[in-house]
Amino acid sequence: MIFDTVDSEFLKLIGFCRYMPNGLERRYDAPMFKRCAISNLQEHGLIKTQTDGSSMKLTGKGVQLLAGMGYAFAQDARIDLKKPSYRRKLKNAQWNVMLYLAGIDIYYKTAKDLAGIHAGYMSSLTIRSDKNMRVLAGTRFLGVLKLDDKVYIPYHIESADDWIMPGYEKEIYSSQVQTIRGINEILLVLTGASLEELWCYTHTQNQNAELGTGRKRFVNALEEMGSEYLLIPFGQNGVIQLGTIVIAGYRDRIAKAIGCKPCNLQGLSECDGVIGNTPYIIAIDMNIKRIVRALRQVEKYNHSIVPGLCCMPFQKSTMFKLLKAYNAQKTVVVTIDKDNIYSIFPELKNNGLKREPYITKEGEYLEVVERKATAIKNKAFKE
Repeated sequence: MIFDTVDSEFLKLIGFCRYMPNGLERRYDAPMFKRCAISNLQEHGLIKTQTDGSSMKLTGKGVQLLAGMGYAFAQDARIDLKKPSYRRKLKNAQWNVMLYLAGIDIYYKTAKDLAGIHAGYMSSLTIRSDKNMRVLAGTRFLGVLKLDDKVYIPYHIESADDWIMPGYEKEIYSSQVQTIRGINEILLVLTGASLEELWCYTHTQNQNAELGTGRKRFVNALEEMGSEYLLIPFGQNGVIQLGTIVIAGYRDRIAKAIGCKPCNLQGLSECDGVIGNTPYIIAIDMNIKRIVRALRQVEKYNHSIVPGLCCMPFQKSTMFKLLKAYNAQKTVVVTIDKDNIYSIFPELKNNGLKREPYITKEGEYLEVVERKATAIKNKAFKE
């Protein structure tokens, strides 16, 4: 087998995440998750499936091959597949996959390395792998995502009973963010199986709210933390949402594409443009507080105006729930589908990985022999 770029990137992702959930080919449109690609790596002894079938991990041969390519990642010697910590690593891996497919470099080793770049991510897995670092003990945030002058702190929510210690969490991630120059705002990202579930888990009060020892369910913790927060679900829809948000000035470009003119109306600073007398809000980021703030501005400006909200099709039903929950005035909700997103942002189409032979720094191909423990180097042909 001639090792190619898809193989190498997939092995890097598994090595970085430690465990790669099975079944991702149903969620993501990426060649590395195709059954034929995965089977090929299994046949050559580079990856193996866990005994319960929940995930894949590198074999010793896979670790050796990556090390020879210059990539060394911490590996768990053994883990109890029934422990919550293992399940959390699977969810962390899905978040890493989404970031990667959205075109974001996920391999930064420290938060301070993010200074001066447009977009990049430092995973909590990187710090947790350092046995001398106990700073993240007890925290649940997945890492630090930097986009321009903002930092986004992601959390995975699996049920309405998921909890964090908001004061402690904020203290720890703030200490990481302080090492990055030029940050003006910290926001949260809440990710999970679906947008509908995320909305439910963050907007349904539990009668038994007391958990003790500073623990609070997310619906209550969000109030205490005070930050704006985005809802981004797992899956290809989440990848497109993330990929769009990463692009500088994306709201202006969408507003222009749907026919908006600049909004110069006093008091409507959160609106992204106007069509005739209708102010529009580009709501693709699902930043709940910002969307509600913009709606309140329009209502205060003129209660008789019917504003417009622009979102993606998979966000529409949740947007109606938002309007109802916050008792917003009558609003027109318009959607912009994937094809139109790609038309507005053709650069998103280039986020995909081009499949070609992997060539080492020495200008050689790597040929992996089935069931053997070594990789044979062949000179790459150059015209």
